[in-house]
Amino acid sequence: KYTRSIVHTPPNMSDEAVGAAEKEARRKKHKKRMNKLLVRAWNLPDSDPFQQSSHPSENEVRDLTVIGKNLDKGVYEHGRSGWEIFSKDMGLVYNWHISRQGKHTSIAKIHLDEVVGFFTKIDPALGNLAVKSMPSGDTSSDSTSRKNSSSAKKRKNNGRESPDTSPRKKANVDNNGSLTLSQREKRAMELLAAYLEERGGERVQSENFRCKVVQRPGGRFDSIFFSAENKRFKSMADVGRFLNLVDAPTSRGQGQGQGQGRGSKNSSRPKKVTEKKKLKRELDKLTRSKVKAAKALDDHNNNDAVDQFPASDDSLWDDGSNASKAHKAGLIVPRSDIESFPGIPTHCIPDLLMVWDFLCTFGRTLSLQPIELDDFAAALSFRPSTDLQNSQPVEDQPQLPPQSYIPVYLSECHIALLRMLVKDPTSDHWWWSVLETPEMVEQEDENLNQRDKKRKAAAAVVKIDMEALLSVEEDPAVTRKWLQALEDVRTRKPDNSGPIKSAVKSAIAVTTNQHVKMYLKKAMRTWRAKSAGLVKRAVVWLVGRVREARPDLWGRNVSEDEIAEQKKLVATEAALEMDNIIEDVDVDDGDLNLEGDSDEESDSDEDEGSDNEDEYADQATPDSPDKQARSITLKENDEITPVTTFVPVKPVPSVVDLLLPPAKPVVPSDLVHALTWPPVVGATSCRIFQWYKRRRNEVDDSIREFRELRPMSVAERRRREMSASLRILSECGDPLDGNTNHVESAINHLCDGKGYLDLNAIQRLSILRVLIEAAYDTHNVQLSIEDNFKARINSVKALDAEERRAKKAAREELASIEYAARDRLSTEAREAFIEKKRLEIIEDIKDTQEYSVEFIESLNDDDIIDLDDDTKAEYEALPTPESFNKGEVNAVVKIIQEETAFGAERLIVLTLKEIEKRDEDYLKSLQDELESYGAVDSRETSAKIDRVRQKITKFTDQMQTLPQDRSLAIEALQDAIEDGTVRTLRTAIKGAKLASLSGDDEENEGVWALDLVRDASLELKDAEGRKRVNEAQKDLVAKRNKCFTRTEPLGRDRYQSSFVHFDYDKSSRVWAERDFILGNEESAPSKEGVLLKNTQSASIGAQDKCDDFVSLDDRKQPYGKYFLSFARQEYHHTGELSTLARHHWSCYTTDRSLRVLVKNLDGKCAKENALKEALKETLETLALSAAGGDAIHSHVVSAENAVPDAAATIGKTDFRSSGDEEVFCQEKESLSKDDTDLLKDVSSAIGRRIRLRRIPDPDRAPDVAEYSMATITGWKMENVPQSNGSEGEASEEAPAPQADLPIWRLGLDDGGELHVSAIEAVEGIVRAIQWSTEYPGYVEHDAPFLSYRNGLGRFCGRAVEAPSSLTPQAFAKQLIKREQDLYMPLKNRTFENNWGGKAGARQVWVSSLKECGHTFEAVRDGLLTLESAFFDLTG
Repeated sequence: KYTRSIVHTPPNMSDEAVGAAEKEARRKKHKKRMNKLLVRAWNLPDSDPFQQSSHPSENEVRDLTVIGKNLDKGVYEHGRSGWEIFSKDMGLVYNWHISRQGKHTSIAKIHLDEVVGFFTKIDPALGNLAVKSMPSGDTSSDSTSRKNSSSAKKRKNNGRESPDTSPRKKANVDNNGSLTLSQREKRAMELLAAYLEERGGERVQSENFRCKVVQRPGGRFDSIFFSAENKRFKSMADVGRFLNLVDAPTSRGQGQGQGQGRGSKNSSRPKKVTEKKKLKRELDKLTRSKVKAAKALDDHNNNDAVDQFPASDDSLWDDGSNASKAHKAGLIVPRSDIESFPGIPTHCIPDLLMVWDFLCTFGRTLSLQPIELDDFAAALSFRPSTDLQNSQPVEDQPQLPPQSYIPVYLSECHIALLRMLVKDPTSDHWWWSVLETPEMVEQEDENLNQRDKKRKAAAAVVKIDMEALLSVEEDPAVTRKWLQALEDVRTRKPDNSGPIKSAVKSAIAVTTNQHVKMYLKKAMRTWRAKSAGLVKRAVVWLVGRVREARPDLWGRNVSEDEIAEQKKLVATEAALEMDNIIEDVDVDDGDLNLEGDSDEESDSDEDEGSDNEDEYADQATPDSPDKQARSITLKENDEITPVTTFVPVKPVPSVVDLLLPPAKPVVPSDLVHALTWPPVVGATSCRIFQWYKRRRNEVDDSIREFRELRPMSVAERRRREMSASLRILSECGDPLDGNTNHVESAINHLCDGKGYLDLNAIQRLSILRVLIEAAYDTHNVQLSIEDNFKARINSVKALDAEERRAKKAAREELASIEYAARDRLSTEAREAFIEKKRLEIIEDIKDTQEYSVEFIESLNDDDIIDLDDDTKAEYEALPTPESFNKGEVNAVVKIIQEETAFGAERLIVLTLKEIEKRDEDYLKSLQDELESYGAVDSRETSAKIDRVRQKITKFTDQMQTLPQDRSLAIEALQDAIEDGTVRTLRTAIKGAKLASLSGDDEENEGVWALDLVRDASLELKDAEGRKRVNEAQKDLVAKRNKCFTRTEPLGRDRYQSSFVHFDYDKSSRVWAERDFILGNEESAPSKEGVLLKNTQSASIGAQDKCDDFVSLDDRKQPYGKYFLSFARQEYHHTGELSTLARHHWSCYTTDRSLRVLVKNLDGKCAKENALKEALKETLETLALSAAGGDAIHSHVVSAENAVPDAAATIGKTDFRSSGDEEVFCQEKESLSKDDTDLLKDVSSAIGRRIRLRRIPDPDRAPDVAEYSMATITGWKMENVPQSNGSEGEASEEAPAPQADLPIWRLGLDDGGELHVSAIEAVEGIVRAIQWSTEYPGYVEHDAPFLSYRNGLGRFCGRAVEAPSSLTPQAFAKQLIKREQDLYMPLKNRTFENNWGGKAGARQVWVSSLKECGHTFEAVRDGLLTLESAFFDLTG
């Protein structure tokens, strides 16, 4: 508790000197700290009366000056006793003034609290001593003396003491409140010595004991004695009995018989009163226990402890609720708004979202302006119609090429990706991937470590008994010689057959080992001119094995045992390889032609490059029967021949490959522009795809090596390469037929030079997927991610600091409420105690007649407390604010929060039945009041009776509709609580007040409310708190969101469905990714149960290669099956799929569907609770961004597209949900025949989907429209004014005629409502059908994506000119500047200058651009004029 200082002493000091130095250092440190504390007390405001007292005393300290002098004299020793005396003296200074009740009493109390706080920081016990250190009693006030004297009369002691009792209580009769614990312990030991000497013992016997003084919560001090053996004694009498100095105590009956008990006749209170108080206390104790037990039982019945913990996901998966039943049936609850886009299959939605999110997220890196998701999907599935291609007159302008009809955004994003990929250094890895061969890779990997070299070691192709070969004794010099001869084969290419044959002939001539000769002769069977690949593999394998088995051949000191062990190991491994080789036994081993091409004949081939560098030596098919049989044998061997390289088979060169330059294309160049990018993109995609094939092969080899499995065969490698698209791009790799798929077909289509518009939407998406996969590896993207990551860290730190500040404020608010709750509990306990004591005193005076009733009623609370010692002791034993347990405090905290939410001092929560009973009582009270008036005897009485009758009539009429209003209000409250937004909660609470579910309580001066209204008010307070925090963090959140990062899901529900909101998508959209529910193969999914799928329809992509993880033998074992099932849970939680699993993607976009989704989430599940809070924040954001305040105003579109103002106030209840068949059939007659055929099966517009077309800016952009989806929810007939076409004739005297026209109400997908006319509704339904079914010939010519222009290009000029760099005026300035640069060189090279000089055409051109350069037409004409002039100048 007390600070100790460390004194650094020299090493030559003794232990006593070190101890003295440490003691002196501690004394100085304590003195310095006491001095600081004294200075702080001296400098307190208005401390003059306490600095030097006007009534000094020699016996006690009364001012701070005396304490300072004592501090200088060293009165306060260091350590515990010094601090206790110091705190006692400091408390005496202020308690002396407080006890005198003088003019400085209030200031003394304030200063005492400050000083006690100083001491409490050091040790709470010191603060307690300062509070309880009281001066001598001679300065007490008269009233206090009178009260104490009266108390002394009632509590007078008889002065007798039994010899067996302990003298401790006798010692406590004196005023010992100011003694410290150490002083009390010292005094107790002195009393013990005197007690032992008095009982016939010796004072020395007390030295074998020690004393410990403990202060009880009520302020009582207990002295406990311990012997040398740590035996505990509660009193000195127990010590005397232990030493056989005191006899055993007599029984209670004997003591009372002798007249020495507490209940003796000399007691000041009658025995009857004492017994009554005891019974009263026991009754109060039992009553409190009963209340606590009843409360605990009530809490257990209402709030089960199990419900306080979040439920696990497994427990809610099939809990019998409607949501679990619907999910089990494959239904989506609530039903989503968007499940797919026209032209985009549902299984390609993940790829669509990924590609679009990448292009939007890295828009600044790509210099590409983002686009809406709907427009991006429409651009992918766009196909120009015949009308669009023939829209330009042939005689005015030439026919545009097909590439001109490609949407601008698709061209921009492909060119941006291509520019970034080609410029990035990482493109050097994959651009030449189509030309890679195993020899090239082997030469590049010369610096591989030994492990990789071992993995790339050649495989055996010829059978041999390796154990017999190694067992032959041969001269080491001879062995080294033929090994060196064969080493030359390693550096030769397979088509360089002459040197390979010469090296083998030399080795056969040198070696004396017949097994080596036989092996080399077998290898030479496959030797052919220009083809010695298998011979090279056999030789390299033999050299590697012999070197590994004979490490002693190269100068290493190896023992004979180690050599024998190494030979055995190599022979065992070789034997395993021999089992995989099929050898042709029909070939004669002895008749081998070792004559042929010599080294000189093959020298000419060494310097020539060869394209046939494949170590597998897949030459052309021989013509002879022997060669055909040998070729068949080699193909059969591919099934068991292990692969030695991860380089895939080279693709066949395409037309684009032949036209491309030898080097990479340079961007920008003539090869990459708006009309030629499709073939270049196709060639780039082909190279990237080839590179990913190689990386896929590397992964396969590394996995098998890590699992210590045999390398895969050549045939298996080829089969895996054929399905590479399904393994790399699973969703887009869905096969078109048995051989091709979308990825490879799209690449081949573009590489053949065909048009981009001939590709379907999936093929276009596949090309973008390939480019984006490579873009993720570029340095520009990685650098952009790192920069944004750093910026995001800084913004997140600032946001975290703001969140910590908000949490701190919330904690402080909660702490203040908790403090108020504790204070309320303490105050209630004190008031209850005072009231109980007042009643007890009144009852007592009836028997004793000591005081009068008037005297008792005139006493205040302090007087009753100080009436006697028992009352004061009981008052001091009352629970303090800190003594209440957490449960009691939380109950009061909840009450205070409820009162704060209502803004009332008291809240009474009622049930619906209690409210109805309250209404009946109120009506009865009015009727009683009416009857109490009796006969009318005056005008005033008559007025009162009329007012009461009016109240009764009004209340009775209200009671007739009140049940229905209350039912609707309760439903609104429940929905609002589930919703959790501020707007809905305020509306629901307002409706509850109108339904009389809450009101003012005049009797209790508070508020009464329904329990559901209370819950809604608490939820509203929390929602307002969240809203304040969100508004305070709005700027920081915007700064953080500018730093893009990986899109994290909002959360997951109990079924592991993921909910995602994309930053660049519409704010109201929340995407949901759900797993399919696997059923039996025979069961076909229903139309409603979209989540029910069999294993085949739920799979996508290629089957996993389980051979890479578990061998065939292990798969038959239980542990192998368990491992595969566990590993396949990554695909699907059931572990039943061996491929990637399809997922059902859908989108919630309307405000209503999101609210239903929030309502269906269960708060008991931890995951769903977090998701629920995230969706509430999304709804709150939507509410803040909604225009028009609390309501979304609608408007009506009349037949002439007029929008009357009065239509905005039409109520929702006027619309009908059926009965529009006749009106709808009449409106269908106004359509064309083709459109009528589409609607021949549609009899009503209610519930139909509609596609609206709106032109945002008819003046500036009349050709750009916006399309949105909606659902027809109702209709009605509306009286709409008609226009006769003559606006000038309209006047107030002749109003326009009116007619009843049908109006349909729409629920927009983006939220809100809209009222449209009949023709708009019918055309919108036709448009929606054509759009969703991809109707032939249907093209939205004015769609936003067709008018897209990229405004995010890189601007290289001054920053102030960047905003206007895309305007016609900026282009006009650039045009004038470029003309000046080009005109001067051309002027000196021409004979006839009709542009500048005297002609004046140049000056007129410049003036026209300066004056009219702000218009597009003027700049266009100026560019054409300049082009014609330069053509004339150049001839």
